[in-house]
Amino acid sequence: MKNKRIILSIFLCLFGFYYGQTVVRQIKPSDTDPLIQTFDLDSHYVYFNPSVNPQNTLVVHLPGSYGEPKRATLFGSLAADLGFHSIGLMYPNIPTIGSICTNSNDVNCFEKTRGEIIEGVDYSTEIDIPFHESIFSRLIQLLTYLHETYPSENWNQFLTSSNNLNFEKIIFSGHSQGGGHAALIAKYYPLARALCFSAPKDWSNTSNSPALWLDSSGWITDPSRIYVFNHTLDVHNQQLQIWNAMGLNSVGSPMNVDQVNSPYQLSRQLTTSFVVPSGDEHASTVQDNKTPKTNGIPIFLPVWTYMLLNLDQSSVFEREQNDISVNPNPMSDLLMIEGITENATVQLLDQSGKIVLSRSGFNETILLDVSKLANGIYFVDICTDVRRVRKKVVKY
Repeated sequence: MKNKRIILSIFLCLFGFYYGQTVVRQIKPSDTDPLIQTFDLDSHYVYFNPSVNPQNTLVVHLPGSYGEPKRATLFGSLAADLGFHSIGLMYPNIPTIGSICTNSNDVNCFEKTRGEIIEGVDYSTEIDIPFHESIFSRLIQLLTYLHETYPSENWNQFLTSSNNLNFEKIIFSGHSQGGGHAALIAKYYPLARALCFSAPKDWSNTSNSPALWLDSSGWITDPSRIYVFNHTLDVHNQQLQIWNAMGLNSVGSPMNVDQVNSPYQLSRQLTTSFVVPSGDEHASTVQDNKTPKTNGIPIFLPVWTYMLLNLDQSSVFEREQNDISVNPNPMSDLLMIEGITENATVQLLDQSGKIVLSRSGFNETILLDVSKLANGIYFVDICTDVRRVRKKVVKY
C-alpha cells in the first residue's frame, strides 16, 4: 500500500501540473451534421493539450446506457494530458442492450443490435439507427468539423483519404454499453487498442453463457491490445467468463489493482475491490462522480494510464535526476531544492501521500519552510514539462 501511495502522489503532481492546460470543447452533434436529430441534447466532449508531445493516436470514449460524455471528463482529460487527441462521443445509447437481448432467442441479438448502433447498417429488427446517427458517422463528422475549425491540431490524421476512420490510429474506449461497443469494434476492425470499463456485459440468459459474438475466434484486433477493468462486486463471475471467452486469459490472468502495482504483471484483465458506496460499483471504474478519489484525484489514474499506454508508472515517473539536489537531508527547519531550470511544481508529501507543502514557479533555487512539520519521512515531487523527479527526505 505504501508503494501505491507513492505512485498516486506522483500522479497528483502530474495531474496538477497539466490540468488547466488542456482545452475542453463541447460540440453539439447536430453542429457537425445537420442530419443528426436524436441524442443531440448532450454534447460531444473534445480534449486537446497543446503543451505535451502528441501520441498521434485518438482516444474515443463511449458512455454507458443513458450516459453522456460529461460523466467521464477526468478520463478524457487524462488522455489529452498524456498526448492523445481525446473525444467523449455522444451517440444513441438508449435503451440498454441487455433489455433487448439478454432473454432473446436470437443468438446473434447482441451483435446485431450493437452493430447497427456502431455502423448504422440495418442489422437488427429491434432498433432503427440510420447511418448518420451511428457511432462511426458521428465520429467521422466530428473529426471533419474539428479539422476544418482547428486545422493546426491535426485531427484529420484519424481519417483516411476516402473519409473513413483510420482505425489503426484509434483507441476505442467505453463504459458499460460503450465498453461493449468498443469490444465489438475491436473484433472487426484493427484498432490501436480497446479499453472496456465494466464491460462487456453481454450475457445470454437463454444459453446461460456469454453472447455468441464474444467467442475468441475471428478477432481482428489482437487480445494483447484489449484492456478491461471491472469491480469485483459488479456481476463479476459472469464478467470473468466473458473475458475468458474473448481469449484474454491468453495474455495474463486477472489482476486486482488494489493488491498489485502497475504494470499489473502486464495483465489485460484488471479488477478492483475498492470499497465504494453500495450501488456505485458499476460506475466506479471510470465515471467522474462515482470513481473514488484522494484529494479530488481519482485513485485509478495509474490504472487508466496503464490501460492507455501499458507503461510502468514507477519507472516512468520516478526516475532520479542527478542535476537536481535536495539539501539538507536530514532536514530540520529549511529544505533547499537546487538545479531546477524549467517552470516547476514542487510538492512535499508525507508517507500517506498527503501534500503538506506546495510551490510553483521558475527558480533554480526553491526554499521550503519545514520547521512546523512533524519528524518523519517525506517525499519531494518535482514536476516540469520535461521531467518528473522524486526524492526521499527525512525530517528530524
